[in-house]
Amino acid sequence: ITYKKLLQDVNEFGTKLYDMGLKNKRVAIVGRNRYEWVVAHLSNLLGGIVSIPLDKELQVDELESCLERSKADVIVFDEKYIDNIEKIKQNGKTNLQEYVCMTEQEGYKNFWTLKKEGAEILKNGNNEYVNCEIDNDKMAILLFTSGTTSKSKAVMLSHKNLVTNVMDIIQRFDLYEDDRFLSFLPLHHVFECTVGFLYPISIGGSIAFCEGVKHMADNIKDYRITAMISVPAVF
Repeated sequence: ITYKKLLQDVNEFGTKLYDMGLKNKRVAIVGRNRYEWVVAHLSNLLGGIVSIPLDKELQVDELESCLERSKADVIVFDEKYIDNIEKIKQNGKTNLQEYVCMTEQEGYKNFWTLKKEGAEILKNGNNEYVNCEIDNDKMAILLFTSGTTSKSKAVMLSHKNLVTNVMDIIQRFDLYEDDRFLSFLPLHHVFECTVGFLYPISIGGSIAFCEGVKHMADNIKDYRITAMISVPAVF
């Protein structure tokens, strides 16, 4: 996927989010590291929509609690976790108005269909999303701590928080647009999302998604990885 295509997809999906009345609202994301996750998250950030990245490994009751406490209006989810989403939908305890699946699933809105509809809206001259101005001090991301010793805590981050981190990282590493990164840690984790995703994008680098811990060595070779930012246990 090229940068041009990524931006196009973000603008199309984001335009549809605005069309759904989600400007200044909250959109949660739960799923594996994949392209749809990236587009959904960037669509939130570039449209002033609060992005809520959630841990895909959460038990259904904790996932439901995070959705309740975050007051998410919409969730974009990976089809692998549809059973949990179905239970949450049936319980009706959350503020969720729409459920968007990353692939075609009966009874749910489809990510790619919405993106296509957003493309049509853009073609018709609606540039409200594209021309959105960002307040860099407002909450951009609402994330949850791991909650290993107690209930997870909600943490608010602004665009300024994110960009400051990225700019500081740029000063520390000599990596450039011809570098290729391997993304292994889950994207809902702010370390991976900032250092393993936003940072490579900021320098024009490439990102490959690891297929799993058993495939890491092969992925590094096959994808010709030149840089990997991770935690000590991985190395």
